[in-house]
This record gives sequence, C-alpha cells and structure tokens, in this order.
Amino acid sequence: MNKSNIDDFIDALKLLDSKIGELKMESIKIKAIGGFAMLYHGFRKGGYTIDIDSLTERYNDSVTNLIKEVGKEKNIDEDWLNTDCALLDGFMDLNKKIKWIEAEYQFNNIKLLIADINGLIRSKAKAIHDGGLVPRTTDKKDLLEGLRYVGLMNISELDASKEYGFIEEEYGRCYRYLREISKW
Repeated sequence: MNKSNIDDFIDALKLLDSKIGELKMESIKIKAIGGFAMLYHGFRKGGYTIDIDSLTERYNDSVTNLIKEVGKEKNIDEDWLNTDCALLDGFMDLNKKIKWIEAEYQFNNIKLLIADINGLIRSKAKAIHDGGLVPRTTDKKDLLEGLRYVGLMNISELDASKEYGFIEEEYGRCYRYLREISKW
C-alpha cells in the first residue's frame, strides 16, 4: 500500500480523465468519502491516504482497467480509486444523508463530488458502529479528528450538540466508544 497525498490523486484523476476522453467512454462520477475527502477538507493529520473511496455503484470493467493502468503509470496502488465502501452494509443509504460538494478540481469526463464534513463524521460513526467490538483504528482516529475539526472536544460538547445528536441516536456503539474516552 502506497501512501499518497492529495496532489498525487489529482494527477491520477487528470490522467484517468484524459484516458476516458481519448477512448470516448462515458463519463464517471466519483463521490469521495474517507481519507481523500478528509484531505480535501484539510483535517486528516499527516496529509496522506492510500485511495479514493467512492460511494457509487461499481465501475464497469473498462473503467476499472483504466484505473489499474493509471495506478501503474503513477506508481500508486492499482485500486487507488474504488467503490469498496459501497459494498458495506447500509453505506449506500448514506448517499441520502450526506451533502455532496462539487470539488474545486474540474475534469472533462469525471464529476468529482466530496462528502461534506458532517457526512464524513457520519460515515466514520457508522463504520465504528458497524465494526462492533473491533472497529478499524483509522476510523476511530478519523472520527476524533473530525469532531475536533468542528469544535467538539469531549462527550459533554457532543451531548450538547443538536447537529451531531445523530451519533447517539443512530450509532450507539460509536457513541459508547466516545463516552468511554470522554475527551479527545
């Protein structure tokens, strides 16, 4: 797994965009959620991720092959752009709850949408909740960074927040985790 920064991925997207255009293929939509979206918003410490997770239906084989080709050419992972998160139970339902922002980067054959900050926090809360007793460490770290980014530093502030009350209401295991650590 290669760690890459946002500029590496933008370069890869430009190359993918060009290849899609050259082959006169149908345009694709990317709904970035996860590490890339956090980098875009500027709140993932370290400034790196391994991929762009897109909360969209699986890309067709031609697009998937181009993604792999770009990965090889740019020396990043072959699945640097993937829809794996869409396969997780209930994650496609998040599409309706997330506000999608059109990215400042423009392409001819790619529509790049980024989950807003509240949507990223929601997706991480869901991942921790769904992870049960063994959620990924990255999801926990990302959630805490997101909560700090919006100015929530402890469980009392979270409890007082109407905007983030959904964490307790919808993602009980995540809420219990936050209650246990109490400060972040």
